[in-house]
Amino acid sequence: MIDRSFLEKIEEMADVELIEVRNIQYATKELWRVDNPKPAKVKVKSLTGIVDYLKANVDDLIIDGIIIHVEDHATVWVMSGLEKDHRDREFYLMAKAEPPEIRLNTFTDRESFNIMLQSRFADVADRADVLRSIGKMRYENEVKMEDDGITQTVASKAGVALVREDQIPNPVRLAPFRTFSEIEQPISPFILRVDDKCNVGLFEADGGAWKNKAMQSIKNYLEFELGEGYTIIA
Repeated sequence: MIDRSFLEKIEEMADVELIEVRNIQYATKELWRVDNPKPAKVKVKSLTGIVDYLKANVDDLIIDGIIIHVEDHATVWVMSGLEKDHRDREFYLMAKAEPPEIRLNTFTDRESFNIMLQSRFADVADRADVLRSIGKMRYENEVKMEDDGITQTVASKAGVALVREDQIPNPVRLAPFRTFSEIEQPISPFILRVDDKCNVGLFEADGGAWKNKAMQSIKNYLEFELGEGYTIIA
C-alpha cells in the first residue's frame, strides 16, 4: 500500500526545476545556500589594535575593498564590501573600548565623587574648579537653645555650606573617560548638584552630542594612522 510518506519521498528525489516569471527565477523546491566557511572575527580593545592588524595584513585582505565602520563611541568594525553574487559581507575585526564605570545622573557621597573625578576624568576644562568647590563644602547640623526659665526655644539648622563664600559653578565642562584612550576625551557640559546630605551628582546636559564628537575623533585618528586607501564611515 502506497502511503503519504512514500509519495513525499518520491517528491524529495525529484529534480529541482527553475521557473522564470517576469525575469525572476523561482525553484520548485526549497533550497539552502552552501556558504564557504568564515573565520571568527578578531576582537581587540583599542584603536591601536585596528591599525596594527591592517598594517600587518596577515590575512592578505584586499585593502581597497575594506570598510571601517565607526558604529558608536566605543565600537568599531572592520568589514568587507558586499559580495557580488549573494550581497553578503564578512566581518574581520571588532574593536570594543572598555572605559571605566562612571556614576552620572545620580548622587554619590562626596568622598567617592572626589575619587571618581580625579581618577576617571581627564584633567582639562573645569575639573580643577569642581574639585576646589567640592573640597570647600561641609555638612552643618547646628542646634541652638534658649531658656529663660519659663519658655524654652529650640532652633535647628541642617544643610550644606561652603567653608568660605563661593558659588558652585554651573554648568561645568568636563571630560570623563568614555571612549578609546588613543583619542582626546570629548568635553561636554554637566549640571553639578549637591543634595541636603552633602551628596554630589553630575547630570549630563548635552543630549548625547559628545558621542558624535567621539565618533568623529575616532575617524580622524584612523585616517591619520592608516593613510589613504581605506573607506572609513562614522
